[in-house]
Amino acid sequence: MGVEAIIAFGGNLGDVKNTFISARKILTGSDSVSLLACSRLYRSPPMGPADQPDYLNAVIAIDTSFCALPLLHLMQKIEAQHGRIRKRRWGERSLDLDLIAYDDMHMQSAELTLPHPGVGERVFVLQPLCDIRPEWQHPAGRSAQQLLQDLQASGIDLLKQGEIW
Repeated sequence: MGVEAIIAFGGNLGDVKNTFISARKILTGSDSVSLLACSRLYRSPPMGPADQPDYLNAVIAIDTSFCALPLLHLMQKIEAQHGRIRKRRWGERSLDLDLIAYDDMHMQSAELTLPHPGVGERVFVLQPLCDIRPEWQHPAGRSAQQLLQDLQASGIDLLKQGEIW
C-alpha cells in the first residue's frame, strides 16, 4: 500500500482503553491505512505534572498511503473527536497520538519532527514499541531494544500479560 508508520497512544482521562480502541478503529477505517501490529497496554506515571492520573500507553504500526503531514492531521482530528483539550504542557488528556516514525524519513518542521524527538528517552514509548518492532532503528544508530535497555525500563507495569486492545 505505502509506508510503515509507528504511532504511540497515550491517555489518562476517562475510559482510556476504549478510547484507544475507538481511535484505532477510526484510524484504520479507511482504505489508506491498515493495521500491521499492536502492542500490549502499559501503565506509566505522568511525565509532566504529578497531580494527574497514571497513563495508559501503547504503540501500533500501520501501513499507509497517507503522506506524513496528512497522517498527522488525521491523528489530530481523531484526538479532537475523543475530547482532547490542550490545557497545560504534558498535562492530562483523553487521547494523545504521536507519530513516532514514518518509514525511515527524517524531517524537521514547525509542525512535525521525524522520528519523534523524545522517542529515545521515553520508556512508555520504547517498551510497547519493543513489543512490535524491537529492531526499529533510531537515527542515533541504536535499536528500540537497545534504547530500552539503556533506560532500564523502570516505571512501567504491564497491565495484563498478553492483553489485547
